[in-house]
Amino acid sequence: MAGDMRMHIQIPSAPFRDSSLYTSSGGIMELTKKTIGQCLREQAEQMGDHVALEVGGWSCTYRQLDRVSDYLAAHMGRKYGICQGTHVGIWSVNSPNWVFTFFALVKIGAVPILINTCYQQDEMKGILNYSDVEVLYYGAGYKDIIYEDIVAAVRQETPKVRHFIHIDEKEGGTWMEEDSFSARDTAQESLARLEESKQKVRAEDPACMIFTSGTTSLPKGVVLTHYNLVNNSCFIASAMGWGPEDKMCITVPLFHCFGITAGILACLQAGTSMYLIPYFRTAMVWDAIEKSGCTILNGVPSMFLAMIRKPKYKDKRADHLRSGIIAGSPVSRDELTEICRRFPNLRLRPSYGQTETSPCVSIGEWDPAHEPRAVSAGQVNEHVSVRICSPETGEPVETGRDGEIQVKGYNVMTGYYKLPQANAKAFTADGWLKTGDLGHLDERGELFITGRLKEMIIRAGENISPQEIEEVIRQLKWVCSVKVIGVPAEVLQEEIAACIVPVPGCQVDEEGLLRYLKPRLAHYKIPAYVLKFDKFPMNASGKIHLKRLKEMAAEMIRQKKADQGAAKIE
Repeated sequence: MAGDMRMHIQIPSAPFRDSSLYTSSGGIMELTKKTIGQCLREQAEQMGDHVALEVGGWSCTYRQLDRVSDYLAAHMGRKYGICQGTHVGIWSVNSPNWVFTFFALVKIGAVPILINTCYQQDEMKGILNYSDVEVLYYGAGYKDIIYEDIVAAVRQETPKVRHFIHIDEKEGGTWMEEDSFSARDTAQESLARLEESKQKVRAEDPACMIFTSGTTSLPKGVVLTHYNLVNNSCFIASAMGWGPEDKMCITVPLFHCFGITAGILACLQAGTSMYLIPYFRTAMVWDAIEKSGCTILNGVPSMFLAMIRKPKYKDKRADHLRSGIIAGSPVSRDELTEICRRFPNLRLRPSYGQTETSPCVSIGEWDPAHEPRAVSAGQVNEHVSVRICSPETGEPVETGRDGEIQVKGYNVMTGYYKLPQANAKAFTADGWLKTGDLGHLDERGELFITGRLKEMIIRAGENISPQEIEEVIRQLKWVCSVKVIGVPAEVLQEEIAACIVPVPGCQVDEEGLLRYLKPRLAHYKIPAYVLKFDKFPMNASGKIHLKRLKEMAAEMIRQKKADQGAAKIE
């Protein structure tokens, strides 16, 4: 097995439930040892004629999804030698063929390596070599990135990759179907061998590798098992009350845990139909919501804000939407209120998690009358434990006090692939995952996220939370978006820079901002720099690309200082 991904994990025993993998609202979820392939087969048997996937005017049922992925799995083994433990990259925008490929791989115990659609040549070469990919399925490209060109450039520098296979996207919207395969792939002999392969797959086996959104070095590969993903997706589907009557608009990227667990796998558990969008574009999402009857929409805050703040969509309606998760980055109370007012029927619930936790740790309750809860991440999931510890001492802190969020439970990753030192840093001596996120638990046991340890600004020995400053700046009517960052300083370690996108038609009023902040924040939290941006650099997940933002800010500050120096000379 490439790289030995069979890291040690312990799976507690749990009773089986024949009717479903999760209990109804208010019950205690039962952990299961089923694989993803078993879940798909059961759903195909129980509701095979129900629509599983839609794209435009194309659709397939759960029975077809199961059968096509079976034929594809048989083809993979026969033609390319893909088997249990083979590392297989998937590099493509969201599509039915992406989903078919993923399910085919997990059925036979191969390990899908889920690759960011934005990667360029050097990033792609690094990821393929680090993750021991033997076969790469790749699509046409993402926006202006042509994958064929990058594949041609990296072929000679990725010796472990035996096959580069186009994922066969069709311009006309025709995707894989049962007659896409040869008689050899659909023969009883091939399917019998496939069933033998399926029987060897266990819940504790790796189900996929997903990469952390590293901004300063090569991303780390997070190894997640069938046990992690099946149980976490069960919890999400149950907590959200999703079912066969629903249709989810999946616009978050499938190379991220949000798209996998809260997207295709949660839909699988609930029998929910999936409407796939290649990648987030505001117009495509609105079109799917209005014309396809989607009832569920998950996304990051910037996605929802783009949908409601662009003037061209002000008259659009979303009457069918009833449920969704907002996660991936912090959302303020005002932002959440603004989004919910625009979607009056949508019960949008904040959630907290990270790739290393499969990803969901908690989901907030829908209770708009209770303001504090509106921006909390809710109660911690069943079978998951959270504790808050001092970053300095490592000791648990009292209720209500901020500290590092640490997690233990069925949803925690087996580890980072081939990175023993990173794994040693990621876990405490007693086995808790150190998330690197800051937050606290209140007296009701609700979890609040207040920042990120790595984003903490250290100015003259003072630890400063960017989120605290951002919350104050957001109150100004001329501020559309704000991100507070630390920039290097010779004496003070770091200085504070407030990066602001103003409301269209407004200017950044630096002097007015500073006057506004001085009575509201301690002097050491006042930004040294106020920088105007037309828009923030974003990654494929809809999050701010922090490394690029810091580079842009540093260049703006250098230019500002140069202009000031020139003015003094004159």
